[in-house]
Amino acid sequence: MSRLFVLLLAIGLIHAGAVRADPVTDRIYPAPRAPLTTDGLTVPAEVISVRTRDGLDLRGMVAPGLPDRPVLLVLHGNASSARDAIDWFTPAIDAGYSVVAADYRGYSGNPGQPSEQGLAADADAFLSHARALAGDRQVWIVGHSLGGGAAMALAERDAPDVLVTIGTFTRLRDMVSGLSRAMVPDAYRNLDRARTGTAPWFLIHGFADDVVPLSHGQTLHALAGQAGRSGASFAIVGGGHRPDGVVMLRILEAIRTRERGRPPSPRAVPDSVKVIPFGQSTPLSAG
Repeated sequence: MSRLFVLLLAIGLIHAGAVRADPVTDRIYPAPRAPLTTDGLTVPAEVISVRTRDGLDLRGMVAPGLPDRPVLLVLHGNASSARDAIDWFTPAIDAGYSVVAADYRGYSGNPGQPSEQGLAADADAFLSHARALAGDRQVWIVGHSLGGGAAMALAERDAPDVLVTIGTFTRLRDMVSGLSRAMVPDAYRNLDRARTGTAPWFLIHGFADDVVPLSHGQTLHALAGQAGRSGASFAIVGGGHRPDGVVMLRILEAIRTRERGRPPSPRAVPDSVKVIPFGQSTPLSAG
């Protein structure tokens, strides 16, 4: 999702009357075209295929893990890929987490055209694969940026053991100013699902996120607290839109080893990470 602001600029140019050849959806979903490959990976992984309910065969990637660690279904951001997700989560894979890295229709050589509805069908298919792989293990849904919107919707349809979102916005149109909002075809209304979801939710946002402002994380945190949701926010001082993979591992471990019904311990994460339970009045700020 690192090119989201470029997308929004492009939408603004369209509104201003500049001639653009590509549709708005191509700006929302700037899909990598290169087919998935395991070449150069430092962890064992394979390319897998799933079938969606509307009949598309989509390729993604899987890295196996240990039987005492959860299976992470990772839904990547709008300009990323399953291969990028495996690279990013390499520290977690090395620590024994299994990762099912979804890829979307229209991405990495997959057939189809991406949309909010299409990504929902894609996420369902990859979740089925993750559950089959997990057996008796926990399944966590992890969504980054735009993938956080897909993850929150998926968690409402089929609740996981844990939901994790990283750098996720309140709704897609809140990333656009003025009349340009009307040109965004997909909603991703995360602010509604912040109130209604039931899975334990852990919200990760970097203070230095220059793609999705920290204020979006503040709003989602407040809504989750008002709804009485189980979970907490991890606010990373100096963290950007895609936090370091080692820091991500420390956060995952803090979630995994928390006592049932209690928030993760601040002692389990680096000093740069603030753990703020939902409902706590302390604001998400660097101060």
